[in-house]
Amino acid sequence: MKLDRFSRLYGSAVFKQKRSKISEEKIRRIQEELFTRHIVSHLQIGRRKYYLKVIRATRPRPRKKYLTHLTLFLLTVLTTTMTGAMLRGRNPFGSLQDLSYGLPYSFALMSILLVHEMGHYFTSKKYGVDATLPYFIPFFIPAFHPGTMGAFIRIRSAIPNKLALFDIGVAGPFAGFIMSLIFMAIGFHRLPDQAGIYNYIQQIHPLNDSHAVDLVLGNTIIFEGFRQFFHAQALPMNELYHFPFIFAGWFGLLVTALNLMPIGQLDGGHISYAMFEDRARIVAIITFLLLVSLSIYLIVFYHSYVWVMWPLLILIFIRFRHPPTIHNEQGLGPGRRLLGWLAYLIFILCFSPMPIYIQ
Repeated sequence: MKLDRFSRLYGSAVFKQKRSKISEEKIRRIQEELFTRHIVSHLQIGRRKYYLKVIRATRPRPRKKYLTHLTLFLLTVLTTTMTGAMLRGRNPFGSLQDLSYGLPYSFALMSILLVHEMGHYFTSKKYGVDATLPYFIPFFIPAFHPGTMGAFIRIRSAIPNKLALFDIGVAGPFAGFIMSLIFMAIGFHRLPDQAGIYNYIQQIHPLNDSHAVDLVLGNTIIFEGFRQFFHAQALPMNELYHFPFIFAGWFGLLVTALNLMPIGQLDGGHISYAMFEDRARIVAIITFLLLVSLSIYLIVFYHSYVWVMWPLLILIFIRFRHPPTIHNEQGLGPGRRLLGWLAYLIFILCFSPMPIYIQ
């Protein structure tokens, strides 16, 4: 069989051969031989050709690296605490008391990220899929930044079917989305009146400082809905990162939107493939083209390069095609399909065309 030259775009190796040149029985023997070498594959029969897709090489489980996970988690708690203190106008290197001002933000953001990743982890365990504990990525710079590059888990075995793929894909974003709403609700509920808001901000920096960089966070449908519900229109979008729970919730919505993009092996890509199988590639390409169009529009009219890296990341790492599951024939019921459409709706509600810009 010949390697498809476009395999790199599919997210997995794909071999093809004309049906007139090889029998299905011989391909099945090839699959059995691959499996003895710990390589799982899926046979797709086209009108004229056979397509053999390599799903994943299964390996003996390595030793669990609990110390690595714990160390990265604690370092990320530290960097998000330092960032939280800085966002509240404190010097995180000044004293432990100054550093402690960042704990509310760290607690909220780490809770959102942890719940998101553990949603993936526990659902993977439910279906017997080998998955690691979350890897958190600590990051700190003395400028505006959330204090982390996020978190991820590694799936080290093949997904058994589309039902498992869907549940694993949807569990993380849904869990993180709910936690984001909870912390936003707490933050908005505890928000003072307009005078109190500006008094609090003035303790961090002078109001209307002409020498300061006016950094504005982009609004979303769901975030604006919370502002309206809690009558918090007095909180300007260029100051909300000084309010720990509200900013953590806003960032959680951004993470949810990014993960729910229906492309490749993002969570949204898992959901799309489980719902539409190979047609999910069309959804991914359309989403990609819309993202490129949005990026061009923002560059031309607003001189904003906020999305310029994402098309490159998609082309190089995420890609469009999703590898199949082992038993790809099993479909989704109406209940899960409804959840899939709800995931698309949540993506729209959480997406900000320009999540950050300078006014």
